[in-house]
Amino acid sequence: MVAQGDSPIANVLIVDDRAENLLALDGILKPLGARIVKARSGEEALLHLLRETFAVILLDVQMPRLDGLQTAELIKQREQTRHVPIIFITALSREAAYVFKGYAHGAVDYLLKPIDPEIVRAKVRVFCDLWVRGEKIRRQAAQSELKDVFLASVAHEMRTPLAAAKAQAQLALHQLSESEGDAASAGALRVISRQIDKVVRLVSDLLDFSRLETGSLPLNPTHVDVAAIARDVVARLQVVAEGRELSVQGPESATAIADRDRIEQVLTNLVSNAIRYSPEGSAVEIGVQAHPEWIQLSVHDHGIGVPRDQQQRIFERFARVNDDGVGIGLGLAIAKAIVEQHGGRIWVESTGKQGEGSTFHVRLPVKKE
Repeated sequence: MVAQGDSPIANVLIVDDRAENLLALDGILKPLGARIVKARSGEEALLHLLRETFAVILLDVQMPRLDGLQTAELIKQREQTRHVPIIFITALSREAAYVFKGYAHGAVDYLLKPIDPEIVRAKVRVFCDLWVRGEKIRRQAAQSELKDVFLASVAHEMRTPLAAAKAQAQLALHQLSESEGDAASAGALRVISRQIDKVVRLVSDLLDFSRLETGSLPLNPTHVDVAAIARDVVARLQVVAEGRELSVQGPESATAIADRDRIEQVLTNLVSNAIRYSPEGSAVEIGVQAHPEWIQLSVHDHGIGVPRDQQQRIFERFARVNDDGVGIGLGLAIAKAIVEQHGGRIWVESTGKQGEGSTFHVRLPVKKE
């Protein structure tokens, strides 16, 4: 493969024992802009295939020693080359039996001499275009994987210094309290401590998302009471709700088989967002519905809402509808990944109008043992 700028260029291998035939094919294919590699024998073709990747092979059937059919059979035996398309070129009989023999040896197409230049170019162009598209997808996937590995490494390395900074801030607060130090210093240390907590949450989000994408975040499913989880989350977040009233409506108990910590993480994210994007003094209602086949959690607020055209995008990683400078847009993406890993689904309902708020729904299947 040769790359011109950021666009990959396909390699085409043409195999024929006669130099004049190779020259003619090279001229026919030159307008495609592909890189043409020539081989005078089946053995030489196999050597090229060991060193390079090809979008398609044009293979002459009639060659001395190792003919085209034998060469194709060897190509198909090797894992790295078995999926490379082969177009056979021959002057042999047009009998169907022989053509079928070529297909049995891995051909995707069969051309009879004298070949039509336009037909050859059209067929080769298709395989080159397919290869280029596939290569672009592979590159994007590789870049995404590298980015995820980088994020996970950075997040992991940040945890230790953050823990040390948090410990030092807490120690300084304790010493100020014991010595009745000045209130301004204590207040500054509390702000530092809260900011460290925010960074720790961001780091945890980065690690969680990286693990979820690579499938290395295993779930620990047990019998859990989803209604009890909702009440626990509300009790914990009411302290930081800043005048917003949190409540839970639903049955006293709603049992499912799920990872308790991860479901609590999802609900904490949804309730925290509801608090963040709704006005002080408003209500945030958490609903629990139990059904024989599923359990549904709903978080409703009376805040700014989510525009209809953004309601799918907000679950994508790094997506932020309201750019308030808080978070990096991973919370809902992580919540979606966790819910889907449980076999459930998550969605939002909102008119997008200020004051009418949003309702986020999480539906989990009730798995029976």
